[in-house]
Amino acid sequence: MPHKFNHCFYLLMMAWLLFASSCSSRISTFGRVKIAKRSDSLRLKERIATIKSIKNERFEKGLFKGTSDTTIVYRLFKPLNSRNQKLPLIVFFHGSNAVGTDNVSQLGILAKLFAMDKTQAKYPAYVLAPQFPSRSSNYSLDQQRNLLTSSPQPCLTVALQLVDSLKTALNIDQNRIYVVGFSMGASTAINALALRPDLFAAGISVSGIPQFNQIAMLSKIPLWIIHGNADTENPFASDEQFYKEVSHEHKIRFWEMDNLSHNDIFSTPFLGNELPNWLFKNTISKANN
Repeated sequence: MPHKFNHCFYLLMMAWLLFASSCSSRISTFGRVKIAKRSDSLRLKERIATIKSIKNERFEKGLFKGTSDTTIVYRLFKPLNSRNQKLPLIVFFHGSNAVGTDNVSQLGILAKLFAMDKTQAKYPAYVLAPQFPSRSSNYSLDQQRNLLTSSPQPCLTVALQLVDSLKTALNIDQNRIYVVGFSMGASTAINALALRPDLFAAGISVSGIPQFNQIAMLSKIPLWIIHGNADTENPFASDEQFYKEVSHEHKIRFWEMDNLSHNDIFSTPFLGNELPNWLFKNTISKANN
């Protein structure tokens, strides 16, 4: 009998250890995680090259004039069979190096990632990439925290009016509109969430600057922050402090990318299906719960 008991106890312990191991290796939906720098540089280069190879022509050209005199150009990717069902809309905001009117420069890695055939097969969605004619977000020093904070600029209002016009003109699921941005565009994504919490179900900010004067509002919206702790262009410290102040609501996911700077932030852990998989878990109804 003791031998049988010991055998059962051993099996239970092994099952518990396997469960604990799987839980510890799983990256949680919310909370802070430090991601080690990968040594798979060749794989990363190949992945980025594959994403960049998507032809710009797959995104239709457009031009929009809002209630102000500001006009913005944009690109729109339409998924297959979009007329047959309501699909999510992913809005991508570019960095400051793509400011202009050529209607090409804004089609960066993140915009094209969501338009890849493999991504669309599992996560079909419209992808909107407006191009700002001037900065969409500006930075200043938050005197209380001694850290950079961001504030929206007028052209963002026009981009949000564009989203409003498309969400009714196209077969878009209005409970699943998401915003994603890099650098200045990441700051703009956070500004957009603060301005229009009614519009977006969730957002992703990669290497941006948060908006500290909207802490209360932003803490209630699902937001994934990705930032390299070696970033000196948009200092990591601002996002780190922002996370500390909003984490109590358990709606924020914070990836600290170890030893990555501003322009080498793109890494294999989030250039697969991780971004759309996380976004698609969120809807307006869930965000409001």
